[in-house]
Amino acid sequence: SNAIIDTERMQIPPFTRAKLIDATITMASGLSCFQILFGNNPNTNDVTTNTNPIAIPPSTCIYHEPPPGVIPKDYYSDNPSVFGKILNGDVPSRPYRETSELYSFRDKSPHAKLHALIIPKRYVQNVYSLTPKDVTLIRDMRQLGLELLGEQQPLALKDEDYILCFHIPPFNSVDHLHLHVLAPASEMGVLYRYGKYNAGTRSCIGDLEVIERLEGGMAAVPYARPF
Repeated sequence: SNAIIDTERMQIPPFTRAKLIDATITMASGLSCFQILFGNNPNTNDVTTNTNPIAIPPSTCIYHEPPPGVIPKDYYSDNPSVFGKILNGDVPSRPYRETSELYSFRDKSPHAKLHALIIPKRYVQNVYSLTPKDVTLIRDMRQLGLELLGEQQPLALKDEDYILCFHIPPFNSVDHLHLHVLAPASEMGVLYRYGKYNAGTRSCIGDLEVIERLEGGMAAVPYARPF
């Protein structure tokens, strides 16, 4: 292994040499286990995939125009979340795409090579706030997510090697509805792929399930509000 120290050239006594080699192998094994659990760090300036390099969007801090048909002035003042501050231009973000109704940007703590968040500009607190009238909104969020995958991770899109999901309170981190877009899922750490972002658990639900439930006139999630 390239990680093992060349102890003979360093003229280290045999007993000490053996201990150093054992320690190096143990450390290398530990790093491998860490990478399996948590994955590689995707938060670098340039992440190379099998298909194309992905340049992380530059950080910007700008005001985002509200949805059509509303009075722009102070539109985001009723949104107390950090995403409201991002939309108002008070907090920076790394943008991917923007439409008249939606804004997508890179997660500040990414857990995949592509880890985008898609939020509605309209303040929707979380999945419990959704009603059947919001099914078009969720469909649009999904469509934007698929378009991002096509641009940023086309192979993952082709192989369906991605995750589109919402967290369910109290397991959400920000009280503003946001869709997670993660790819390639196969390269994510085990704790994230099968834990935090595992749709179908009490903490997380897939976008298609939300759409199906809303189309059926049901609540967006099959669980009662925790409080």
